[in-house]
Amino acid sequence: MKSVIFILFNFLFFAIISQNEIKVTYYNLLNFPSSQPSRTDTLKKILDYIQPDIFVVNELTSFNGGALIKNNVLNAGGSNNYQSALFFDGPDTDNLLFYNQNKMGLYSQQQIPTQLRDISEYVLYYKPLANQGDTNLIYFYSIHLKAGSSQTNEELRRQEAETFKQFLINNNRNNNLFVGGDFNFYNYLEPACQEILFGQSLDLVDPINQMGSWHNNSSYANIHTQSTRSATGGFAGGAYGGMDDRFDIIFTSNDVISGSSGIQYISGSYVADGQDGNHFNQAINSGTNNQVSQEIADALFYMSDHLPVSLSFNISMPLSSHELINNHLAVNFIQSDKRLIINTMDSFESQIFVYDLSGRELVREELKNENQIEINLQSFSDGIYIANCIINGKRINRKFILSH
Repeated sequence: MKSVIFILFNFLFFAIISQNEIKVTYYNLLNFPSSQPSRTDTLKKILDYIQPDIFVVNELTSFNGGALIKNNVLNAGGSNNYQSALFFDGPDTDNLLFYNQNKMGLYSQQQIPTQLRDISEYVLYYKPLANQGDTNLIYFYSIHLKAGSSQTNEELRRQEAETFKQFLINNNRNNNLFVGGDFNFYNYLEPACQEILFGQSLDLVDPINQMGSWHNNSSYANIHTQSTRSATGGFAGGAYGGMDDRFDIIFTSNDVISGSSGIQYISGSYVADGQDGNHFNQAINSGTNNQVSQEIADALFYMSDHLPVSLSFNISMPLSSHELINNHLAVNFIQSDKRLIINTMDSFESQIFVYDLSGRELVREELKNENQIEINLQSFSDGIYIANCIINGKRINRKFILSH
């Protein structure tokens, strides 16, 4: 029996985890750039503050708008860190995705036609893992559903949502899904929202579990995303009335929450950028904003009638032959005889799960009184698996590769 020993100390562990953290931001740019191309400097202030690795937009009106964002905002000053997907000029306004090409690569993209606007699919991969032969893909969708509170508009939204969910089913899109944009939902019981959440036997989830009646409801003031303006003002027109709707949302597939497919939402990272919960029915820059500086609050006010929404997720790295995690848990993967050995260093209760890349749970074990558990992997097929360890309430994911 032979195994390579590599001890990953606590300080190094946290440094490496931070390198695998990815932030995605969705933003309705309010008819950019046709209404006011000079908003690039305003957008730059906002993105310099948020610093997304992946930036997904709605209401882009031209190829030139995408070029302005890439060249004059994300790559301002002569850098070349960000690349964009291809721009498709569909009906009405359009979508586009930008990504930090030092971390992410674009695998594919396609448009999903609906009655009003196209929905865009962007498939990305994490470059450090691709260099090790990993083929785990991450799916991002940019959606802008029909606006309006009438029954007719609600039905149009439902039809668009059904078209989207049917696309997911027809194309076997089940895992690593990020579905975001401007949904124009007034409450979660609306048929279109129910379709997004539960339609076609493929569930999506709200990472912060804040399903409710959002419209003009102060109980949801901390997640409202429209309108940043209470009266006239700001660039490019847009809606007024102050912050009283949660139109902009990022949904995910269940495995993103559990981490069972190697991608895991970071709890507490979901935010409506600039929303401090104290601006119900007010402009976002009215008085003091307790989340952002006055400069950023003003930029959010002027840029769009929507706030951006962001979340972060971790990407699992391959498991080394022997790894000490956070000085509490030792994981020893022995390739030669296909065993996974987990040792606890203290009295914390631990749970161990093993998943395949489809998210199917293959092993579930608990360490309570014993300090070691051994998992026999002889019956497992060759492939990539996820070891998911929960210790003291914290969840750690590691990948390992089996080859007989």
